[in-house]
Amino acid sequence: MATDRENQMLRAAYAAGITQPRELANFMAQVGHESGGLSRLEESFNYTKGIGQITANVRSALREGPEALESARVEALRGRPERLGELMYGNRRDLGNDQPGDGYLYHGRGYMQLTGKAQYRAAGEALGLDLVNRPELASQPENASRIATWYWQQKVPEEQRNSAREAGAAINGANPPNGLADRERRFEHWQRTLTPELMQNLAAGRLGEPVAAPTQGHRPATANVAAPHSTFQQTMERMLPSQGKVDPHITGHYGEHRARGPHGGTDFNYEGGQTGINRQHPTVHAPISGTVTFSGGQYGTVKIRDAQGNSHEILHLDSRSVKEGDVVRAGDAIGTMGGRGPNGANQYAQHVHYQMHDANGKAVSPETWWNRGQQVEAHGRDQAQQGNGTLRQGDRGPEVRELQQQLNRLGIRDAQGRPLAEDGRFGDNTHEAVTALQKQRGLTQDGIVGRDTRAGLAAVEQAQAKPAKGPQLGERGHPDTPLYDKMRTEADRGAEKANPPHARLSNEAVANLTLQAKQAGIDSPDKLKEVSVANDKAFVAGNTPGFRAVVDLQQPAPPLEQTSAQLARQSAQQQESVQREQQQEANRSMARA
Repeated sequence: MATDRENQMLRAAYAAGITQPRELANFMAQVGHESGGLSRLEESFNYTKGIGQITANVRSALREGPEALESARVEALRGRPERLGELMYGNRRDLGNDQPGDGYLYHGRGYMQLTGKAQYRAAGEALGLDLVNRPELASQPENASRIATWYWQQKVPEEQRNSAREAGAAINGANPPNGLADRERRFEHWQRTLTPELMQNLAAGRLGEPVAAPTQGHRPATANVAAPHSTFQQTMERMLPSQGKVDPHITGHYGEHRARGPHGGTDFNYEGGQTGINRQHPTVHAPISGTVTFSGGQYGTVKIRDAQGNSHEILHLDSRSVKEGDVVRAGDAIGTMGGRGPNGANQYAQHVHYQMHDANGKAVSPETWWNRGQQVEAHGRDQAQQGNGTLRQGDRGPEVRELQQQLNRLGIRDAQGRPLAEDGRFGDNTHEAVTALQKQRGLTQDGIVGRDTRAGLAAVEQAQAKPAKGPQLGERGHPDTPLYDKMRTEADRGAEKANPPHARLSNEAVANLTLQAKQAGIDSPDKLKEVSVANDKAFVAGNTPGFRAVVDLQQPAPPLEQTSAQLARQSAQQQESVQREQQQEANRSMARA
């Protein structure tokens, strides 16, 4: 049975046009090999065997000599990898790293270990993700899956995509590639796994449901057989019917981070990019039957109200063939595909942007709405899917709301330092807060709330219910008092410089700033550059580009005792981790001797 991450990867690959079983099997095999079975989302810098383990693959790390590299390696083992990242990847034109701090900021992330500003920029532009300004997005499982498909289609020539050896060589740069036996073993496994029945479920958007074995003498249905209800894949094909052997595929998902905020809909066009069919303004058809409520505007928009009051909105049309008040049936022509925006007919690459609002005007994901037979409410999944209470991005329901309430009580914020909206929707912000908790507890940072993460939540709640007695922030003996003192100085300076000047921040607020900054990698006074205050928010900037934290000052800060205890626990856990690494290295050295 495939894991959740494998199913996510299969869906992303199929949406990107990797639909032939043999190529799909090879793709899954290669990504599985490169990521340790989809378990590795971020470069660890955990080199325990000496600098030779680094220089075997990255010769540039020796730029300042072996002593400097050894010092940086030891610092990384102590939880401070920034210097090592700079030695390995900093100031490298081949990676596009041209600014101080770029080496660590754009270190390896995602299943294919995207590395360097140039790769982050190229992948981000292709996928509509702001990876240059928010490189951490590359380590989120959903984004990592899409990046892997982009990497495959950019790096592996079409004629090599069905061969484990040739595809591996294209990725690895050597022929035969390293780990060839593992690549071939995984290839064989996925060829057995991708049965016609599973491929049918994948095509119909039902991946994860039980795969029924065909009855004797019955030929398995093809991927084109309609599902009992219309899935998003089928809806997309209704709106842009296949032309010859060229099918439509998703190029952008609802909720993704874009330069101006979360993406409000789903984007798709024909496979092959901005050539051929996409340049010929193909006809776009209605996704559903209903009444046209709007036709026009700067974005070339058609809105259709269905029988339940939902608004289906198609944007960027080059031309429109319906007007307000028209009654349309699902599949009727409504216009032609384009890239229309406020700056003209060709402002954007040609594609269909499909967004939805429910009867109350609330934005919803078209993919989730059409696939609602599979998973909408978290409590609606069956026990096998739910994984004994597991929650993940995309879930909705009272269980998600309870999780959000618990995270807020514990002072665990999203990447912008904001409390979570307790709306029962497991979106990007909830995913960021869960990942922050997992990082704090030393757990796998996958944003999935399973047994270990729930245990971590319970441990934090129990500890905060009975704060450990000990030195507080600002007092001698607390490990983070130096950082807190520097934060107080910079926060006072930032409040005075604000326009208009801001009131002096409370000790609780400065303690919360210290906590959020430390979680963002600003974990010592020398790494803290400044604090600015504007619009009732405090912005913490580190000396390393990209290291920053934001705290909403309108939200009540946790008590000083609670934050002090939380930071003390984190420091103790970090110290224990370093001691374990040192002991393990000492044991290995003794064994070698």
